[in-house]
Amino acid sequence: MVEFKPIRLRPSVALKEKRLAALLGERDPGEPLAADAIAGAQILGSLELAGFDFAWDQVVASRRGEATPGEIEALRRARAAVDPRAPLSVGALLSWHAATIGANVGLRSTPRERPGGPPVSPPPLIRKRLEFLAHWVESDAGRELSPARQGALVLARLVEILPFEDANGRVSRLAASHLMVRGGARPPILVGADRPRLEQCLQAAFRLSTEALVALLDEAAERALDVAIQALTNAGGG
Repeated sequence: MVEFKPIRLRPSVALKEKRLAALLGERDPGEPLAADAIAGAQILGSLELAGFDFAWDQVVASRRGEATPGEIEALRRARAAVDPRAPLSVGALLSWHAATIGANVGLRSTPRERPGGPPVSPPPLIRKRLEFLAHWVESDAGRELSPARQGALVLARLVEILPFEDANGRVSRLAASHLMVRGGARPPILVGADRPRLEQCLQAAFRLSTEALVALLDEAAERALDVAIQALTNAGGG
């Protein structure tokens, strides 16, 4: 289990952390009830951003092992496809992608265009650019970044490269969440309503201005606290 490391918190986050600690009492900070709720919210939100219209009840049903839409089951598997302590690598990205789409098809082999730019990576350059990204993130300079800054960098760069034929958004969000949690932050919960703001943040990040995307990911991580608190409160924890 990845431990949540002490990091500098905004006042609102610090208060919520205290509230969550009070609800947990002597229980494990990885309390399954809260962790399951966060996982479900992350899955539902990522699928909303990918254009799917599923209900919360369907996500809950997938946690219980009941028959649910394949996209939900696949994204739940994908969240567990890479060791939470593992470095970012091309192999990790391929594992997330294979689990997300249910097939090991590898990196994109056909050209793509992005109206309005920036240019999408040509297929022959995709692997090299992913390797460079992973190497930089895992370097001393990359490791010095805050969790949200690491997540923002990787999220924007993956969307820019578009390494796969499909599911690039879902994989980029998995990678950003992986780095943020590994760095000590809560899992970021991005939802369908974030789409306009996320697109604006990504356009700014393509121009090397990541501040707005960092702020969005910090807020998305704060949502995980809200979800955990609500789950424990509903269960009679406080």
